[in-house]
Amino acid sequence: MNTGNKQYRYTMIQRRSFLKAAGVAGLTSAAGCLGGGGGGSDSVKIGAVMALSGPFARTGEENQRGLEVAEDYLDGEILDSEFELIIEDGESDPNASIQAARTLVEDEDVDAIIGPVSSGNSISVMQYIKEDGQVPHLMTTASSVEARENPENCNEYGFFIWPSNRHLAPTGTQFIQDLPNHIDRDFDPSRVHYVSQDYALGQNGLELVEESMNEVGGEVTGSTLVPLGETDWSSYISEIANSEADVVTGVLTWGAAAQLMPQANSFGLPEEKVMMFNSGKPIGQFAASTMPDEVTVDGWFGTHFYNPGLDTDVNNEFQSLYNELDSSLLPNSTAGASFELMRALATVIEDSGSTATDDIISGLEGLEWDSVFGPIQFREEDHQAALNFFGGRRVASDGDATEVEVFEEYPDVIPDARCSL
Repeated sequence: MNTGNKQYRYTMIQRRSFLKAAGVAGLTSAAGCLGGGGGGSDSVKIGAVMALSGPFARTGEENQRGLEVAEDYLDGEILDSEFELIIEDGESDPNASIQAARTLVEDEDVDAIIGPVSSGNSISVMQYIKEDGQVPHLMTTASSVEARENPENCNEYGFFIWPSNRHLAPTGTQFIQDLPNHIDRDFDPSRVHYVSQDYALGQNGLELVEESMNEVGGEVTGSTLVPLGETDWSSYISEIANSEADVVTGVLTWGAAAQLMPQANSFGLPEEKVMMFNSGKPIGQFAASTMPDEVTVDGWFGTHFYNPGLDTDVNNEFQSLYNELDSSLLPNSTAGASFELMRALATVIEDSGSTATDDIISGLEGLEWDSVFGPIQFREEDHQAALNFFGGRRVASDGDATEVEVFEEYPDVIPDARCSL
């Protein structure tokens, strides 16, 4: 089958710096320790649907980098043999993502699929996997609750490492209520203005922020939803500045943050409003990599689940290996997500000595391990991940560097299961 999708095939890694034994260390399941197991006769094939072109390409590139780091970390081997990683470009498009997944399953006979980027693309692939593909499907950055809660989408094959808006909205709302304890500004945390982009992620986020603000006795006084791809935010910034609320909140893509933050700083918006966004964009590694002078402007805050200052063996090795790549960015959560999904797959395959779909799924259900995000677990009931969040800001560090200042920690964040498998 010739889908027209670009394909990237990896069989051997170029930078082998760590022993294979380190690759699966530190992971446990609900039943106990997982270690090296088995010895299947066939080599392992992992497929990945990455957005390497189109509007989500920046995210897809980071997902791919995370897989490359995982290959290094695993020393290129699962079950004592070189494994094959086959990457198809989903082109940031639902139909192209389905075609990519179909190629990986039907032509390449992969044992599992990682990806794609974005909720809309992930849902399309989920439906194909549920009806036809029927292989383990580990999603990277799908945030919409539609993938996890709509019974037409959620299925036994899908696993989610990335938090949904139902993780983000209550955590962000709580951090807004806690912020007066940490900053010397006179503002009302019970009234917020919501800002995001006008697509599934932003629309769903608005509904859930409204819900979580109501639960604490607050309200969303207004919203600004910006078209995807917009580069001139001046009119939207004026709208935000004229809003009734003292606090601006929401969820942003990398591209939106890259446009909003410098333009808002030029306008002086963080002096007028407390700017607190979920999903880490004002305090995350991408913003710190690309605009360090903008992220340390007083008035920007965020919640996130990846703290680059986490001093653990796996996070230190992840950062070291990532920094060997040809990347101008800092080690980040997007690369970390695909890195950890590959580690999880390697662990359950090693443990069972099998690449059978049922064996991989049963191994992933309840799997808990020490990740770059801290302790993490796939909940058996609906395959969502429990994550540790924090709220804070970026501050200047030595030289041109910045670092995260943590104000509050919110452990084991996971919403109630709404789709029983």
